[in-house]
Order: sequence, then C-alpha cells, then structure tokens
Amino acid sequence: MFTRKKNVLCAAITATVLAGCSSSFEVPKRNLTDPEIKKSEGWTLVWNDEFNGTEIDQTKWSFEENCWGGGNNEQQCYTARDKNAFVQDGVLYIVAHNETFVGPNNIKNDYTDLKTLPYTSARLTTKEKGDWTYGRFEIRAKMPIGQGTWPAIWMLPTDYVYGTWAASGEIDIVEAVNLKAPSDSPDFAGQPESRVYGTLHYGAAWPNNKHSGQPYYIPDNKNPADDFYTYSIEWEKDEIRWYVDDVHFATQTSDGWYALYTKDGEKKIGIADAPFEQRFHLLLNLAIGGSWSGNTNQKGIDSSVFPQALEVDYVRVYQCSKDRATGQGCATVSETAAKVKGIQPPLMIDLPADYTTGKEINIFDGELSQYLQQHAYDPQGVIMDFSYQADAERGQVMQITKKAATGNVYFESPELDLSDWSSNAKLVFDIKMLEVKSGDAISVKLDSGWPATSDLPVTVPTDNQWHTIEVDIAELIANGNSYSAGSVNMAKVKNILVLDPLGEMTFQLDNVRFERY
Repeated sequence: MFTRKKNVLCAAITATVLAGCSSSFEVPKRNLTDPEIKKSEGWTLVWNDEFNGTEIDQTKWSFEENCWGGGNNEQQCYTARDKNAFVQDGVLYIVAHNETFVGPNNIKNDYTDLKTLPYTSARLTTKEKGDWTYGRFEIRAKMPIGQGTWPAIWMLPTDYVYGTWAASGEIDIVEAVNLKAPSDSPDFAGQPESRVYGTLHYGAAWPNNKHSGQPYYIPDNKNPADDFYTYSIEWEKDEIRWYVDDVHFATQTSDGWYALYTKDGEKKIGIADAPFEQRFHLLLNLAIGGSWSGNTNQKGIDSSVFPQALEVDYVRVYQCSKDRATGQGCATVSETAAKVKGIQPPLMIDLPADYTTGKEINIFDGELSQYLQQHAYDPQGVIMDFSYQADAERGQVMQITKKAATGNVYFESPELDLSDWSSNAKLVFDIKMLEVKSGDAISVKLDSGWPATSDLPVTVPTDNQWHTIEVDIAELIANGNSYSAGSVNMAKVKNILVLDPLGEMTFQLDNVRFERY
C-alpha cells in the first residue's frame, strides 16, 4: 500500500487557491453492519477493497486531477487531496466542497489550459489495476443529499475497441441526482427525491450515442442518503441485471444495445453483444451540477448543503466459477424485474436514389416508413409512451404520451441531404389532442446531431378533434436551437423529425410527411 500524495493540485496552482485546502467535513460516527446479500451459488470473490486501512490503496485506485467538467459541464475540479478523498473507520469518503479551484481543463494533465470552477471533489478509478469482462460488482454505499449533487458508481471500457464515448459503452451501476430536493417525478412530484438509476450508454460516438435504463425506489419510502445500501450488477454475455440489496429491479439484454463504429471508412455494427463483451473498470465519483443534476428537480446547485460526501463501505468483484468465459450460470433473477426495452441499431440500408428528390417524403401514412426508426429520448423509460392505435375512420394512427418535463419522440433516418428542402417546403401532419394536463404546444425539430438542431413551437387545438398542421421548413431552420447555440445542417440530417411536447399531454398523429410547394 502506498501513501497517497497530499494537496497535489494545491501545490501546483497559485497561492490564491491555497486557502481552500483546509478541511471542514466532519466524519460521522459509524456502527457499520455488513448485511447478508443473498447471491446465487457459483460467485467467487476475485477483487475487493474493504477500506479498513488508513490510506487509500493506490495499488487498486488511481485519481483523476482536472477541472474538465466530465464532458457534462460539471462544476467540480477533481483533486487527489486528502480533503476530497480519504479512508476512516472502514469507510471511503469522497467529499465535495464549495470552494474555488484551478486545474487543467482537460484529462491530459495539460497545465497550459486551465479552468477555474466553484467546487472540488474526487474521482477514483481502477483502470489497469482492476479490469474485468463479466462478473458481479457489489458496492455498499451511502449517498449525499442536495440539489446539484450527482454521485456515481459506474464502469468504463479500458480499451475503447469501438471508438470514443459512448461507442465502446458505459455501465452505470448506480447514480442519483439531487437526493432530498423536491422531486420532479411524475408520480412523486414535490416529495423528497429518492430515485436511484441503473443505465447503459452505447450506440455510436457522441453526439450519436444512446442510453437506456431504469429508476428504482427503495421500499418503505426510504432514502439512499439516509443509510448504506448495497448496489450491484450481474453482468454476463448478452445480459446485465441491476440490484439494490437483494432486489433485482432491472434487466437489459443485447437485443437492446449496440456498437456502431467505422472501420476502413465503412460504418459497421459490432457483434451481437458489443460493446459489452470487452473489459471494463470501476469508477467512484461525486460530481456537482452538470447536464443532469443541474437541469432537473429544482435545477442549479444549492451551495448551502456543502460539504457533501459519497460514502463507500466496500467494493467487491465476483466472477462466475461455472463459466468464466461468458459469466453465465450464476444469475440471481426475479420475474418482477423490469425488462428495459433499449434501442435498436440504425438501419444499415441504401435509400432509393429518388428518396429526397420528389414532391413528398413520407414519414407515416398508416405505417411508419420502412426507411425510418422511431425512438424516444426517455432515459428511464417512464416519461414518453409511443404506440400504434386503431382509429375507426383512419385505421392505424400514432399515439404519443408525455408525462413530465423532459422527453421527446424522434424518427431516425440514414443521414439525409435535405438541402433542396430548405425553402419552398413544409412539414404537414394531422393531429388530435386526447388529453392535455399542461401546455398546448409541441416543439417540432430537425436534427443533424446536437447542438446542430433547429426547433419551432407549434400551438395545437385542444378540442379533441383532428386538425391539419403545416410548418414552414425555412421558418423552422431560421429559428435555430432554442436550448443551445446551433442550427440544423440540412445536408446532414440524422433525425428527420423530432416531436417534443411542451407539457404533459396525449395526442394522435396521422399522415405525417414533408411536402414541396
């Protein structure tokens, strides 16, 4: 075991930062009990850290040191100081402080590019010290509280065989945001936030990445910030399962994930269970703010709650002795666990030569165009509902329900050059509002990869009758991206249509198409 370096970034940066290097986090007294987590037979312990020493074991863990923001506009600098990560009384503490700090604005430790951020924290990784393909990963932890906190126990690929994030995958064992802040959950709005999440990231390299997952509420209204709970995944060939204590709450399988990569100039889809057939390593961190926690619940960061800590009692890694090559044969399965649908890979097809040269591009006329795929931006599978319904006069129509503030439905296509549709063209669709709980508009979008997207809000009659809506394409393009700097590139359209209801509502669609005039 090595003695970890102390105050590394504090010594490296200017004296104005040094005042922020004293600790104010009080370690609570603990009487830790190790509950019996019932696993199927065959799991063999191959790696663990019980945090029983006086220092963090650097034969097992490395530290990130930067102010990059994790690629999510997070507001913390990660340091290797004792103030931000230490072991005491059998617990690892990863502590976030409200303090200005300066560090590299990159992950390469390049001090010629510096950034100042208002919080500090720590991020530990087992990369090249603990890397596995398949197994059971079991971590007992207590979460922090407060708007803007984002603890994560997760895994990243060690070798990035299929390219940069998220083409080579990411496995989130457990994440939580803004615990005990007023919840924006459709079912528990205003109550103290208590959800934890298990999620996969996959698809192609950003911005064409995808993700799917499932939230979980601990029974009896218990909160993950009030006590230690054991968070686990069982990962085998073609399947990953999520657990809290003994409860199996979610499963994802390889028919709902994929890896899209480029080799020799040609786009390819990885083998059936790619990218989750490669070796991955563990990460433990506490982020502050950013694209998720800073944009949900009450939004922003409540600076008054700090310091806050992610507390970890132990990390244990098991492999299935019955079949180490596939990890299969040791599953602990509940029939009540949610089967997460996931996302299908894009259609690898050649479009007809005249697909975009005629007077009309069909999206839906009783059935979805064979050249399109319907998806939803709905990370936990609870906000958007899409289905096909029978209408007595029209036959089959689309039906879309939105249950909360953030989510949309989009229609993915092979990359399209729609430059000739930038003027003298319109989007036309028939719509019938069935129920409106809030809002009366739908944001219509053309997407060439975030933030190169344009959107336009369209007000829709709410009289439960069919109406035809026309949206001028030139006006939509000119409106640009309402949420970020950017505008659609009509020569590289990836999602030919995105529908983002601006409120909670249910509606039906028919005869959706682009027309020239």
